[in-house]
This record gives sequence, C-alpha cells and structure tokens, in this order.
Amino acid sequence: MIDTETPLETQEDLLAALLAGTVEALDIPADLAQEARNEYHAVGDHLNNHGDGAGGAPWDVYPQGSFRLGTVVRPAWPSGDYDIDLVCLRSIGKVSTTQERLKREVGQALEGYAIQSDGVVISEGGRCWTLNYSRLHFHADVLPAIPDTEGSSSGILLSDRELFRWLPSDPIKYAEWFQDRMKTEFLEKQAALAERRQSSIEDVPEWQVKTTLQRSVQVLKRHRDIFFEADLKSRPPSILITTLAAHAYRGEGNLYEVVSAMAEALPGYIQRDGSGWCVPNPVQPEENFADKWQSQPERRENLLRWIEALRTDLGEARQLEGIPLVTERLARSFGKDVVVKSAERLGGIYLGKRQAGGLAMATGTGTLSTGGAATRPVPSHGFYGVEDSDK
Repeated sequence: MIDTETPLETQEDLLAALLAGTVEALDIPADLAQEARNEYHAVGDHLNNHGDGAGGAPWDVYPQGSFRLGTVVRPAWPSGDYDIDLVCLRSIGKVSTTQERLKREVGQALEGYAIQSDGVVISEGGRCWTLNYSRLHFHADVLPAIPDTEGSSSGILLSDRELFRWLPSDPIKYAEWFQDRMKTEFLEKQAALAERRQSSIEDVPEWQVKTTLQRSVQVLKRHRDIFFEADLKSRPPSILITTLAAHAYRGEGNLYEVVSAMAEALPGYIQRDGSGWCVPNPVQPEENFADKWQSQPERRENLLRWIEALRTDLGEARQLEGIPLVTERLARSFGKDVVVKSAERLGGIYLGKRQAGGLAMATGTGTLSTGGAATRPVPSHGFYGVEDSDK
C-alpha cells in the first residue's frame, strides 16, 4: 500500500510512492488470492478422496513460486490471467512409479476434479497440468512430484520435460531462504500492522505483510515484462530475477532507492565456475538458474540489456520534477494504466491532506509533503482556486 504516513519530502520519496502504487495495482487482489487458496485446498481434498493409483498414499497440494513468495504481478498483456504455481506431491517412492506414469495419474485425478467443478477446464503442458478457471482471473499450473528421500524433509523430485529424468527441487526451502532475507523488515511491518489493528501479531497472516524486498521483485518483474513485451520468450525467468534481487537486498531505503541499488548490484551476483556462468540455487547449489547461458549466450545478454534499461529508466525519472512528468516517464517503463492509477491515487491523498490543512512544502526544494521538518503549510483551496481564507 501507498504509505500515507511517511512524508514525501524528496524526489526519491515521490518515486517510491508511485512505484508502490503501481505494483499494488498489479498485485493479486486479496479476494482473488483467497479464492486461489480455497481452490488448491479443494484440489488437495479431492485428490485425497478420489485419486487412484497411489495405493492409499496421501496427496498434498501446495503453492510454490511467486504466490508463495508474495511477489505475484498481473501479466502485462490484456488477456493474461494471474499464474498460480502448485506442487502436487504424491507420497510414494520413485521405485513405485515412473515420470510418465506419475504425470498421467496426476492428470487423470485432476481431470476428475475438473469434471465435477464448475467452469474448470484442464489442459496439458510439458511437465505440468493446468487448471483454467473461466469464472476467475487466474489459472493454476500443477506440477506432479514425489518426495526426495535423499534431500531435505521438504525436498521433492520432479520430472524433466522429456519425462525421463528425476530433478531435485525444494520450493519450500527456497521460500524459507527468501523470507529469511527480509525477516527483520517483515517482523517490523507485521508488528506495526498488528498495532494499527489493535490485535496480536499472531492475528496478522504472513500474506497480509508486504516488505520492500517483495515489492522490489514485483517492480523488477513488471519492468521486465514491459521491456520484453514484443518478445516474451526472451524474458529472463522470474526465479533468476528473484534470486539476484534477494541477494542484493540490504533492507535499507525506500522502494525507489532499493530498486535503484539492486539495478546496480544485480550483475555482481552472477558467478563463474568451471563450466561457465552460474547463478546457483541458494538452497540447492548444484542447480544453476543460468544453466542455459552456456548454449544460449543471448540469455545473459538479454538480462544485462534489461538491467541497463532499468538503470536508465529509473535515473531519467529521478531527474524530472512534478507528478505529471514523473508519471509520464514511469508509464513508458511500467505501463500507462497502472502508473496513472497510482498517480491519481497519490493525488487524491495530497488533495485530502491539503483540504485538511496537512499538506506542506519542503523549504528550499518546493517538494510537496504530508509533513515533516523544514516545511511550510500549503493553503487549502476551495473551488476555482480561491483560498479558504479569502472566502
């Protein structure tokens, strides 16, 4: 949410507020997120009651990726739905099945769920099954998996796209690593939200708290989507961007300052080993999120080209003054509709503060502010620009 309590005394404050409003408009709405949670719980219940071929072994359906991390953004293209990534974990050993059989049986069970559900259609992907919800603005990609008995307690095994090899993964452990990177800020924000609500910290669900790291990842992903809008296949993957951003996050500064610092720091977390460029999975270092760069070097070039564009766009916006010009510049980088919506909301906050006599101007810079040191009040105006004191 746009922070209405923090004074907008600098250009960085203004940019941070506009970016925060932009990604808030792109985030999955709370009611839709709850619908998604209800749906994957319903899928899990159905599979446990009706799934066949498991020999009575339990099924577990849980979120992974951006929905679990709190970094979901609405796709930049008009027809795009929110993408919810799920794991369908069957508690059987790999000696009890094959990659092809696992996928087929999960698909059969999901098809049964789709048949008995209103407006749900199932489709097949390379490694997963997709549940398309005609009545909701999201689809769920369901990835079949089995436990990795040689990994951590939350480790899983997935099939490759050829349904030939088992690949280790651990989305739960990765989420824990990501959350640990923002732990201090998260606890502070959770406590502050509990205080505003006059409730206990335990009564504030994790998904209701948004940290600067989560918002920064959303900013990065949105800028990437707009930058590669004409060539979506060239986009750097979200897991790569998320990992680099979490490494670069230092927990200090407003959203604009943090994203700007990330834009400078991201390339520094790209490593080299004996086989070439690598961005290791922080919880499974043997997995390289940049493994395709060796055979497809244009992928690295695309990442660096995008980062340079991000630096340029943020820097140019920093040089402009006034909400209209800044809004126009950010709209080119993040999309006109959501940036204008953010600016209009910010303008509404200013208007309310001004009418209440709470809007001030920073001495020396002329930056509008909702309070703070070295400011002077801005008079409240009535209709046609007549100051209230002149009526």
